[in-house]
Amino acid sequence: MKKCITISLMAAAVVMAAQNVCAEEVEYKPIGTGWMTDDMITQLLDWEPVTYKVEIQQAEDDSPLYRVIAPYGQAFAEAVAAVNNKALTPEQYDSEGVCYIDIDATDPDDVIFHKTMTGFDLGSGEVFIGINNAYNVTLKDGVFSAPILGLAVGMDNSAVAANRRGKFRIVLPDVELADYQVTLTPVSHCLTDRTFKGNLTLGEGVTAVRYAVVPDMQEDEMVSYVRTIADRGGDFTWRDDFSYEMDEVMKETLIVVGLNASNDMVGYDWCTYYYIDEDPDGWKDCGEAEFTDGFLQDIISNIPSQTTKCMLQESITEPGRYRLVDPYAGIEEYGALSGKHSDHHHYIYINATEPECIYVEESPIGMESSEYGLMRVNSYVNYFLAAGYMIEECIELELGGVIEDGVLTFPEEALLFSMLKFDNADWWITDSDGMTAIKLPEGFDMTSGIENVAIEAGDGSKAEYFDLQGVKVNNPQAGKLYIKRQGAQSTKVVM
Repeated sequence: MKKCITISLMAAAVVMAAQNVCAEEVEYKPIGTGWMTDDMITQLLDWEPVTYKVEIQQAEDDSPLYRVIAPYGQAFAEAVAAVNNKALTPEQYDSEGVCYIDIDATDPDDVIFHKTMTGFDLGSGEVFIGINNAYNVTLKDGVFSAPILGLAVGMDNSAVAANRRGKFRIVLPDVELADYQVTLTPVSHCLTDRTFKGNLTLGEGVTAVRYAVVPDMQEDEMVSYVRTIADRGGDFTWRDDFSYEMDEVMKETLIVVGLNASNDMVGYDWCTYYYIDEDPDGWKDCGEAEFTDGFLQDIISNIPSQTTKCMLQESITEPGRYRLVDPYAGIEEYGALSGKHSDHHHYIYINATEPECIYVEESPIGMESSEYGLMRVNSYVNYFLAAGYMIEECIELELGGVIEDGVLTFPEEALLFSMLKFDNADWWITDSDGMTAIKLPEGFDMTSGIENVAIEAGDGSKAEYFDLQGVKVNNPQAGKLYIKRQGAQSTKVVM
């Protein structure tokens, strides 16, 4: 399974760690035991950040030059085992305690630590850490911290931005280790009545919380939102259990950012949730379809492609938009691997308003991994449309599905899969063999949905315009494709 090509420059930014060389040797003396929180190597492996004790030294002349001994030694390995249930062998980390981080805090607002080899190697090469050249590490009240993406982690001669979760800390001896926990826990990621319920747990070091609720956000853009929310977000006054009403959209993401007493950002968390449209009056049955799943084949090994029968429905208010009802409910082999949501329906949404480019919309599928969370499916077409591409561009790229002999199929690697707790919920390319297929009900033509309801409108009604996802557009732009609705008539038009 390959990662989806991301539109976010921030998420894909490649950085190099600082590689300055000390002008002269420094003699160090032990000053005690401090703490370190790693958000570099753990981020690289999609593990939870870990906090552990480290020995810290300072220059003999008491100048602000520090050395962290064995930052990825035995204590790190024990913390990884305790928090992430990952047992490292002595060959995979600095078990001999020979590595260290040299820190120059002469300017506390622009702290330097050089490109540092960690002794951590899972077999692909030794990992190093450093500072992203575009940001500053700071020392304040005995604590070293960095902005989100202010650090770097990599192998060989390249690195990626690290500290994505903002957890990196090195705490000097005799400085209290503050609890900056920010944990957002939903009751459910699926809402049938638009009431979102959750719990917010904060550590004692978090004195304020700012937030934003963002509709239809792609999670790979999370970092840019967090920075803005930390500066200008609303005040989130709820603690512990809370609830609020979701807007009239299909998907929202709640982002909460914790601040300390100095108004510095110390952590954040987020939760994506979906409205599950259970309104039977908004959809009509088209007949029984046959769904062959290829989404999960690149993820679950030793299970052949599964086929199940399920109802195909069409939206009454958005002609050409369809959904498969509970397509995974009848696949018992998958049910043994992950929990299923049995108290409400789940759907795979299919947009056929442009017959030359049929695509899967972002859809939670009602299956959940105990380790990685809610499973979702999507398509490159839908992802690109959300990023601002036009449907004509997706047609040229030949990313859409086609119907032949009553069966809808998709190009290889045109479909996407994601889990909310895996790799920051980023999308991964799936269906590498093009297995996914939907055998339509006998004699049913999915591509004629809009034309089938087109009735001559002669009542002088005002025209309304909708994009291809069915969202009303007040100011249509020239050159774009829209659904024009006037009275009882719906047609596709290019403005």
